[in-house]
Amino acid sequence: MKRTTKFSKASILGVAAVSTLFTACDLITDFIPADPNPGDPKPQISSSSNFIPTPVLSSSAILPTSSSAILPVSSNSKPSAFQTWRGIDGSQKIHTGYDTVTETAGYWYSYNDQLDGGKSNIVWPVPKGDDYDSESLQPIVDYCGGICGTASLNQGNLIYQPFAGVAFDLGGEDEYGNLVAVDASNMGGVCVSYAAEAVISIEMDLGNDVNKQIDYAIPSITLPKSLGGTTRHISWADFQQPAWYKGGKKITGEGAAKQLVSLQFKIQAHSGDYRFNISEVGQYGSCTGVPAPISIIGPVDPNPIDPPNPIDPPNPQDNNFETWFGYNGSAQINTGYDNGSGTSGHWFSYGDDIDGGYSVIVWPVELSDEYNVNTMDPVIQYCNGLCGKAVLDSGSLMYDPFVGVGFNLAGENANGKADIVDASAMGGVCISYTSSVAPTLEMGLSEEMDAAIGYANPAVALPKSTSGTTKFIPWSNFKQPSWYKGAKTITGEEAAKQLANIKFRMQKAPGEYDFNIQSIGPYNGGTCQLNVYAGNK
Repeated sequence: MKRTTKFSKASILGVAAVSTLFTACDLITDFIPADPNPGDPKPQISSSSNFIPTPVLSSSAILPTSSSAILPVSSNSKPSAFQTWRGIDGSQKIHTGYDTVTETAGYWYSYNDQLDGGKSNIVWPVPKGDDYDSESLQPIVDYCGGICGTASLNQGNLIYQPFAGVAFDLGGEDEYGNLVAVDASNMGGVCVSYAAEAVISIEMDLGNDVNKQIDYAIPSITLPKSLGGTTRHISWADFQQPAWYKGGKKITGEGAAKQLVSLQFKIQAHSGDYRFNISEVGQYGSCTGVPAPISIIGPVDPNPIDPPNPIDPPNPQDNNFETWFGYNGSAQINTGYDNGSGTSGHWFSYGDDIDGGYSVIVWPVELSDEYNVNTMDPVIQYCNGLCGKAVLDSGSLMYDPFVGVGFNLAGENANGKADIVDASAMGGVCISYTSSVAPTLEMGLSEEMDAAIGYANPAVALPKSTSGTTKFIPWSNFKQPSWYKGAKTITGEEAAKQLANIKFRMQKAPGEYDFNIQSIGPYNGGTCQLNVYAGNK
């Protein structure tokens, strides 16, 4: 339904040509009016028919050597039906006003340089896909209030600078699956609200046949990078073929608007990671300046890990633990081990107050809702994860203070105690988090067993990570602490057979430490996200 790959551009640009295009970007931005009069959008004259075939051009006269448009200008114009898209409205589809009967126009998709030998891609802050389309960017729009992500550029074997971007089609596909070119001249141009860590070029895609005939020197405009966000209004007249193009087949922005296939928002720069957020797109003069934060996008993991090969669980049918993602907004984890009480998987907090400590977790928003004064739902919905500040205070403790959060696998029994389950089939745990203190992941057993082993529960030390990390940990990695000298020992695999809860514990010298748990799931089949955003929100 939506394109996710684009045509190859390997033959289009020389090294010097591209260098010229992107080193001159500061000059190009001078052509972009920052705040036109919305009452005077300066629409261009167009024909009365919006849909036109994508022409297959000859090498002679259809594309003249002058700068005149490909198609003649008609005076029979009608207002554009393009509806301004704002990500905060929650739809991934832009109503372009040029859609065909297939209703495939206006959907956002990504593209990159991999067909040309590059290794660039767009890294999304949350996984894409829904129940109907694995390529759907609806989760991205829901999370970002726009189309946001990181253009992770890697030159690979390219002889020019790498690129990646996002785009949408104006007309979509016809009934045969061919992309339709439309006469969009009555839009007058385009406006966009965005933030980006690199310059963004908006390119007018005219379809493979036309693009090829002009050596892919399609009209474009370059927007400046903006960390705080900005809004730009660009008329079709401001789109120009790049300065490096010396060919004889010229086309203006107004001419390109008469046979426009898609609008592409491309980041092309030196290898590196560049965050962006496009929050609003409309016809010339219609954007109002929707905020486009990029602080919610974390850095790309420089050493991404692949989920391990699953261990063959003894009872795979018993592993119904569903990976929990904080961005879904629910405080209850579907562990698959509920004892029928409905109390499994709810996040809880604990601390050192029983032992004389004064440590607490300070939440970013107030807990509680109309049903439960201790529910974590408001925190998770605010943070897109379980986040807070661990304020550690020793009080009268003789050891380092601590606080933590956790959840029960089976839930509570009639006596209010946590039931135990055989969680061997999980194989272990995966977790994505940020933390300014090195946390510990602990296996909580029954109260009786915890006491019998001197509370030396099997645990695994996790690294501190302020930028975010994901770890897959098998049960065999959970060990009792080295200080334990008792006679009754237990391995991680044995503990998994009588597991009551899993705890995320933060223990250190007095101080304040931020944390955010963004996903947690089983080692076997878990899908914890590999790219974790930084910070508490």
